[in-house]
Amino acid sequence: KQWYQRRVREQVTNEEVTQEELGGWGAHCSTSGCAAGAAENDVHLLLQTRRLLSFLPSNNKEKSPIQKCSDPADRLVPALDNIIPNSATLPYDMKHIIKFLVDEGDFFEIQEHYAKN
Repeated sequence: KQWYQRRVREQVTNEEVTQEELGGWGAHCSTSGCAAGAAENDVHLLLQTRRLLSFLPSNNKEKSPIQKCSDPADRLVPALDNIIPNSATLPYDMKHIIKFLVDEGDFFEIQEHYAKN
């Protein structure tokens, strides 16, 4: 049955597609958006999950955890003065701006491979 499905898919799309390309992490992280991220291995996955959960309260009655930060609240970021182009039609890297703004440059992105534009 698997052979038949692969053969039909190849005839319909007119290209050879592997199972990994069709339904692996890349397809779900970058194309469908069904997966929030991918990990190198089980240990990396657990570390990333633990980090994500560290930003959330333990239950709906608690407030979000507050992390200590050494960045001054009124810090100036002169690099932001020139990072956004004057023309709205010119591109710029939003992630670069976010890294300047977040506390201590720590940015934990969800779905980093999805909807890149």
